[in-house]
Amino acid sequence: MAFTFQKLSFIGLSYLVSLSWAFPIYAQSNSSDDVPAKEPQIASPESIPASQIAQQTAPSSPDAGSGRINYVGIGGTIGLSDEGETPQGEGGFSIVGRISLSENISIHTASVLGDEGMVSVALTGGAPIRDQSTGRTSVFPFLGGGIAVGTGDSGTVDPLVTGGVDVPLGSTVTGTARVSATFADDGTDVGLTFGVGIDLFDFIF
Repeated sequence: MAFTFQKLSFIGLSYLVSLSWAFPIYAQSNSSDDVPAKEPQIASPESIPASQIAQQTAPSSPDAGSGRINYVGIGGTIGLSDEGETPQGEGGFSIVGRISLSENISIHTASVLGDEGMVSVALTGGAPIRDQSTGRTSVFPFLGGGIAVGTGDSGTVDPLVTGGVDVPLGSTVTGTARVSATFADDGTDVGLTFGVGIDLFDFIF
C-alpha cells in the first residue's frame, strides 16, 4: 500500500511539473495571437514632401521640356515684298529645318523653290515658353540672322534676318511660322513661311 501511495505521489508530482513547463509556452503563444497585427500606414498627400511630388509629376522623358527642338519638314512661303530678285519675295514651295545647338541657340534653315530657288541658313536665339503643369515646351520664339544663297544662274549670297515661332505638336512633330527678309543689292525681299517638320533624330537614336 505504501508503495502504491508513493508511486501515485510521484506520478502526480511529475504531472504538476509538466504543467508548470507547458503553461508559460501556452501563455506566450496565446499572448502573441491576441495582439492584433499592425496595419500598413498609408501616407496622406499632406505628409508627402513637395520635392517628392515634383519628382513624381516631372516629365518622364529626360529631354522633355529641355527646349531642344530638331526637325526637317515641308511648307510654303508667301511673298510679302518682291523688290529684289530672290524667290523669297515671290513665294513658293519650301523645305524647313532646325538643328538645336543648345537650349537657346539653333540653326534654322529654309529653302524656297520658285523659278530659280534659294536656300537660307540663320543662327537664331530664343527661349522656350513652357507649360507650367507639365514643364514641356509650348512655344519657342526665335530671332536671328544669316545668309541666303541663290541657286539660280546668279548664285548670289545676300544677308538675311528671320524671326518666328516653333510650336511642338507632339513628341516628334513641330509646326513653324517665320518671317524672313533678304537684303539684296537691288532691293529687299520679304516672305512669310509656314511648315510642319518631323524630328528625325527621334527615329534614328
